[in-house]
Amino acid sequence: MTSSPRGARRRRPVLVPVALAVVALGVGATAALGGLEEAPEEPPPKVQAGEVIDQGEFHTQFLKAVDTVERSEFGKTKRYLNLVLKVTNMGDTTAGIGVLHDPGRRWSPDASFANSLVSMTPEIKQEYGPDIHVLSHGVKSQQLHPGITTTVVVQYELDPSAKAPESVTLAVGRFVYQTQGLRNQYRTWQLELEEDAEPAVPVVAARITLPVRQEEA
Repeated sequence: MTSSPRGARRRRPVLVPVALAVVALGVGATAALGGLEEAPEEPPPKVQAGEVIDQGEFHTQFLKAVDTVERSEFGKTKRYLNLVLKVTNMGDTTAGIGVLHDPGRRWSPDASFANSLVSMTPEIKQEYGPDIHVLSHGVKSQQLHPGITTTVVVQYELDPSAKAPESVTLAVGRFVYQTQGLRNQYRTWQLELEEDAEPAVPVVAARITLPVRQEEA
């Protein structure tokens, strides 16, 4: 047998698993192209009319959007775009309806049900915002009682000659049951806000598109 030259040692071949080699090659190529990137977040699910949206504190069904004319007790008529919802309060205490968010103010986690209606497209601008109320047997109120399913109407006043949109798309937020802070350990339902957003904006739990149809009052 022929011996190796002095000072030289025969190298044994090293086997690299194919899978590891492919991974290493992929990492190297990714690094060369600027590093690893995070996968984009999935968009919120799209919900059909009548499906139940779990908003944490509330379970909500968006039933319809109607273009309608109503006559007041004084005989005057007004035209509205009404969004009709069925809302069940899943909490243990009575909750207020509240008012929709004012675009000029910061979002707060201490929010009412109305604040979970994050946005509507197309936007219908009103000086004081739409009227939102519970409707039961023709009587309006502002309370959502625990364990009770009630009809909620979001009412936008329309100009009599204006053309109503063919459909509206709503972004809907959700509530989480959590402590109010490190010093205040009292737990309440709070509107979930995105952690790193500045200024704060609500997490959109679902989007729903409702066709607008004409309906007699």
